[in-house]
Amino acid sequence: MRLSLDNPVLDYMNTVVQFIALNLVYLICCLPVITIGPATAALYQVTLREARREHGYLIRKFFRHMKEMFVQGMVAFLFFAALLSVAVYALVFWFALGTPMASAAFTVTALLAVIVFGAMIYVFPLMARFQNSLLGTIKNAFLFALSNPGYSFVLVLIQVFLVSLLYLFPVMKVFMVAIGFAFTAYCNSFLFGRLFRPYEAISGNDLEGR
Repeated sequence: MRLSLDNPVLDYMNTVVQFIALNLVYLICCLPVITIGPATAALYQVTLREARREHGYLIRKFFRHMKEMFVQGMVAFLFFAALLSVAVYALVFWFALGTPMASAAFTVTALLAVIVFGAMIYVFPLMARFQNSLLGTIKNAFLFALSNPGYSFVLVLIQVFLVSLLYLFPVMKVFMVAIGFAFTAYCNSFLFGRLFRPYEAISGNDLEGR
């Protein structure tokens, strides 16, 4: 029996294997912790292209893009990690006081923390899709998070849902280690693709499509 190289089943299996390998490489690259930023930016660079059906060798592209965005991705991650650490400390502090004024401060801080977290979700896909300065990318991340509340809510909800599944069903850890991070980034990439499309044709702007 002649085996066709255009067999859709073989194409699907090849894609699954590549995503499993991509997920493993991503996890290994995240182990130093401070490299989570450039690794995530590189992951989105690959999955955004896959979502646009620009297929290729995922691992090779991942390492090339991680090298290109290493410094910018690392600084962005440390910046948001510092902001979220301060927010968590403030939330614990205001919650412990238990006064009416502290409750109001807790609510405001929680809202700010959600905005920061939302901007952090956007910053690495923006870094992957558009050429910009670090300051410009961070600014745009906050602008996207605030100006697209519906998308931002869905994206934050996806992260919360995944964490909840990991907590409630320990077997989900196997899925995340096997393919979960790459698969989640790929699914998110369709949302980001719709959000970024109006800006990709803009010329003479600080957002320049890669």
